[in-house]
Amino acid sequence: MNKDLITELQAEIDRLKSELEKAKVREKEIEESRRATLLMLEDLNISTAQVERAKNEWEATFDAISDPLFIHDKEFKIVRCNKAYAEAAGMTFNHFIGKPYYKVFPKMEKPFTMCQKALELQEEEEEEEYSCPVTNRIFNVRFYPIKDIDKKLLYSIHIMEDITGAKRAAEKIRQEMEITSHLLMIADTTAHITDIDKLMGQVMLCGHKIMQCDVCLSYLWDKETKAFAPSQCYGLAHEFIPIFRTEPMDVKAEFVKKAMEGKEAIIIEGDGRFVAAPFMGAIGAGIKPAATTLAVIPLICKTDYLGLIIAVYKTAKEFTDRDKKLMQGISHQVSTALEQARLYKESVDKAMELSHKIETIQVMHEIDRSILSTLESQEILETVTRMISRIIPCDRATVDLVDKERQGFTWKAGVGTTFLPKIGFAAFKDTSAGEIIKTRMPEYLANAMDVKELLPVEAGLLKEGFLSHIRVPLIVKEEIIGILTVGAKRASAFTPEDLATLEKIASQIGVALENTRLVSDLEDLFFGTIKTLSEAIDAKSKWTAGHSARVTEIAMLIGMAIELDEKTLKRLEIAGLLHDIGKIGTYETILNKPGKLTDEEISVMKQHTIKGAEILSPIKLLKDIIPAIKHHHEFYDGTGYPDGIKGDEIPLLARILGVADTVDAMAADRPYRKGRAMDEIIAEIKRCSGTQFDPKVAEAFLNAVATGSRNL
Repeated sequence: MNKDLITELQAEIDRLKSELEKAKVREKEIEESRRATLLMLEDLNISTAQVERAKNEWEATFDAISDPLFIHDKEFKIVRCNKAYAEAAGMTFNHFIGKPYYKVFPKMEKPFTMCQKALELQEEEEEEEYSCPVTNRIFNVRFYPIKDIDKKLLYSIHIMEDITGAKRAAEKIRQEMEITSHLLMIADTTAHITDIDKLMGQVMLCGHKIMQCDVCLSYLWDKETKAFAPSQCYGLAHEFIPIFRTEPMDVKAEFVKKAMEGKEAIIIEGDGRFVAAPFMGAIGAGIKPAATTLAVIPLICKTDYLGLIIAVYKTAKEFTDRDKKLMQGISHQVSTALEQARLYKESVDKAMELSHKIETIQVMHEIDRSILSTLESQEILETVTRMISRIIPCDRATVDLVDKERQGFTWKAGVGTTFLPKIGFAAFKDTSAGEIIKTRMPEYLANAMDVKELLPVEAGLLKEGFLSHIRVPLIVKEEIIGILTVGAKRASAFTPEDLATLEKIASQIGVALENTRLVSDLEDLFFGTIKTLSEAIDAKSKWTAGHSARVTEIAMLIGMAIELDEKTLKRLEIAGLLHDIGKIGTYETILNKPGKLTDEEISVMKQHTIKGAEILSPIKLLKDIIPAIKHHHEFYDGTGYPDGIKGDEIPLLARILGVADTVDAMAADRPYRKGRAMDEIIAEIKRCSGTQFDPKVAEAFLNAVATGSRNL
């Protein structure tokens, strides 16, 4: 039992020893923990001091920034600011802490745009310019966001940089640059522009900018009226421009006399005596004369007045020496340019006058040449009426010929009017031009609107817009054959020189028309002789009577179908009438033989093409048609006579006559057969196309028949 007790006691002792060891370990851990805690407390004291020092340094730095700086939360409430911001706001931090910054400073209806964008779009730093009306300062506001670890906006920092001085300096530089730029523009304008209206228009634009006035007006000296006529304006209300345009400046006006006599710019400040000046009513509504300032700049050359520039200020303005020097510079520059422009204009006017005379001579020469180049009366009249406007400023030029039988005028040619061609004919009693037939004198009308009772033709022209005209008679062999007229859609449009020029042109037209008539008579005689000769040839046999005329008719239809020109058609017509002239030397027994011809007789007949060419060869006027007469029996494949030529070697007129001659020959009755029907003729032409006949010519004939061009 004692042994058991001893064992238990020993076990308890061991347990106590174990607990003691554990207690020692815990005591050691506690000691180490205490020591660590003491160290942590020492470090914390050090950190707290450092934080406090850093806080003080940050606040000192924050307040040292000369630009207003503030921090606000997501609701735009101020959480911190520096002294510059408090001073700018005019209150202490405690007065605006927790208040929205835009209700404190700067006072606005809503936050900066960049703040709102930052909340919506989570944008990074930006800047925004703001002009504060309370302090009359301009700030460049920069924005810096403060975000949490999730990059969500917590606070916003704003630095308001005062850029007022820089802005005003930049604006002053800009104004100086603008003034310099416009001075250079005036210099460039006066150096390169000779058009006075354009010159003064540019001067008004630049002068308005340089002198910084509300309205800029210019007047130019008119030697004839001895007054300053309105020129150009800038800045004038639109409704007052007509007043300015129509009211000249009286040279006797006191301020005008003062500026011109002193030869330098004068300043008029709120002087009621000048309210009566014409231009004052055109400055604009609501201007009080007592508050209006005028700067009057004279434009003067060495010997005479040139004009005035008037700068109008709607409010009182103080003028510095620099302003006066600028105005003096403008006066000198513009005066010099105006004098040069005036001299240039005078030289240009003289050059234009000389040029017009040269142009008149050249056009008259061209009219002569055009008249001599044609014998077609219609072509002559159309050419002349179109060329008249080059030397006489007109809106219409027309020629009307006298129709004695109908007792009136027939419109013949012209440009610029639709009324006269439409009526075509006008009786003498329906137009004042009828008087020209009686008086044989030109007629001049300055303004149709001044005539109380216009005759129908003149009334129609007035309705079309024509106000003035000159009419001259066209005379041939002491007889009036027509009227040449030029008209204009403006009153008093013509000069004595225009009348003299028109009379010369009328004389040229008269001579040309007479020559045309003489040549036409000769052509009629020539053509009549050809027709008579053609009929004489056909009359040798009753079977060939009318053959040449019919062949000519068919040939002309083909010629028109292939669009030959008028001159070639005329040659074709003559060739058709004379194509069988060689039969003059053919025996009538052969022509009238009732049966088929022998080989010898056929050989004789084939000689008529060569004989025809020989008969016509002495006549120079017919040299162009001889090849057609000689070769009208050639075949397209080369098997014809007399030379056996083929294809395009055969003259075109001969190829046309070949088809026409064959068609009439097949259609006509002969002693040995009856004429064929048109269906048979068409079939034969188709069959022989490409062998006997030119395919294109054959097709043209077939098309003419198909469209009913000729009733065969």
